[in-house]
Amino acid sequence: MLSFALLLGVSCRRNADSVVAQVYQYKLYASEVQAGMPSGLSQEDSLALARDFIDNWVKEKLVLHEAERYLSPREKNFDREMSEYRNSLLAQRYLDKIWNEDTANVTVSDREITDFARSLDDRYTVEKEIVRVNYVKMPTHSDMLPSVRDILFDEKKRVEQKDVLVNMLGDSIEYLLDDDEWLYLDDLQNEVAFQIDVQNLGDRVGALHIEKEVGENSVLLVMLDYRSQRSVNETKEERAAAGMLLMNQRRTQFVNQYLQELYDRALKEGKIVQ
Repeated sequence: MLSFALLLGVSCRRNADSVVAQVYQYKLYASEVQAGMPSGLSQEDSLALARDFIDNWVKEKLVLHEAERYLSPREKNFDREMSEYRNSLLAQRYLDKIWNEDTANVTVSDREITDFARSLDDRYTVEKEIVRVNYVKMPTHSDMLPSVRDILFDEKKRVEQKDVLVNMLGDSIEYLLDDDEWLYLDDLQNEVAFQIDVQNLGDRVGALHIEKEVGENSVLLVMLDYRSQRSVNETKEERAAAGMLLMNQRRTQFVNQYLQELYDRALKEGKIVQ
């Protein structure tokens, strides 16, 4: 076997590659190993990766050799499976192509997603309290606390200076400043480590500011919205899921209609004999 240093340090410049491993009649060439090696690795990592590559290749060829020996000609004949697989891929690629050619097919508006989600059955509605909030959890002794409070608890500043607030908080401070994200109330309470009184919120939603010390941290929270239950179109993830469900439904309808048109046309032209 060719040494790994030679394998990794010298590209093959001969008419025939150097053989780096052989299992029965199977041969592995240096260029094949080099082609499977990513760039930018250290020499140590390259050597380890090359060893793994060759070891895996050897094991694969050992199994292949035994399979060739012990399987009957009939068991080794995959013509039918390969033909069926190819036909399936061809049909799928063709249907994808004609589906994607009409951009109206592959896009859905926010309004369509909302209407579709609302049309879903009650089993997609979850009776669990949810909230939309902005909150920041930071050390109580932080010199930034007054500035964060000044922005977060002022509605105009909270909206207009959100980027300033994000830059101020950085990566080391826990916060949520997404106005559109719905959270389960239970999950939020676990996160901030205190109970939030949502009874009789009334007009306070949108103007309810909470500041509590929890251990060595202070939690500043603005309650933006509260609901006692939510439907499938309330959260980003569920709207995305509803959009995918709608697209799949549309594609199924499109394919079924197209196949029926193909069948009707072929039947009319006498191309189908049953």
